[in-house]
Amino acid sequence: MDLEVPAGTLAALLLGTARATGFVLLAPPFNSKSIPAPVKGALALALSVALMTRIAPGLPEPTTGFLVVGSITEVAIGAALGFVVHVLFAAVQYAGDLIDLTGGFSLQPAYDPLSMTTSSSVGRLHYLLATTLLFTSGGHLLIVRGFATSYEGMPVGGSVPTEQLAQVLITALSMMFLAALQIAGPMVAVLLLADVALALLSRAAPALNIFSFGFPVKILLTMALLGLTFPLLPPALDALLEHAARAMVSLRSG
Repeated sequence: MDLEVPAGTLAALLLGTARATGFVLLAPPFNSKSIPAPVKGALALALSVALMTRIAPGLPEPTTGFLVVGSITEVAIGAALGFVVHVLFAAVQYAGDLIDLTGGFSLQPAYDPLSMTTSSSVGRLHYLLATTLLFTSGGHLLIVRGFATSYEGMPVGGSVPTEQLAQVLITALSMMFLAALQIAGPMVAVLLLADVALALLSRAAPALNIFSFGFPVKILLTMALLGLTFPLLPPALDALLEHAARAMVSLRSG
């Protein structure tokens, strides 16, 4: 028995896999280096197969030039969507990096075997906690849903909305820094006040060696108050994921 697959179906599968690949490579939590490359490829293929009904309708007659240009365009669109999600999700880690910087933990960075990079301890702790909350709250399904809805505004074979994408990235970057400051703000304020108190103590009693107990005091204060930021993570993460999903839906090709 001969099995024949229409050329339009294969073209839709190829272009859908190209966009899904660009998205999976950059969007958290799928972009983790702990996930093997074959698993990411299988996930991208599974997403394209599941969204075949949104990709195939309206697809023009596939030609070699159309497939080459379309594949490059779809990878760029998927990477742009994944980068928007990555920027907003990174706000949680940047909040931990702010705490590391003011608390003194950034003086000794730790090697993270999952991302194969050197990162701050508290920042990585916030990132792993946010990833756990992402799966337990079903946020990863919201990200996939936003990606699936992007085919309505940017159908396969369309152009890349560069102007809208630039505006979305600017908004995402501003929200990232604002969210990081809101999450780490109370801790940063307390640690800065601790620095002021240690400076005043050094002026009042110059004979005291502030450096001998200043760092242990700040580390103890950081560990004692670190739990204050954890209750802020679930609502902040929900708001960031909602904004990421809206950003992906708002993009429209001309």
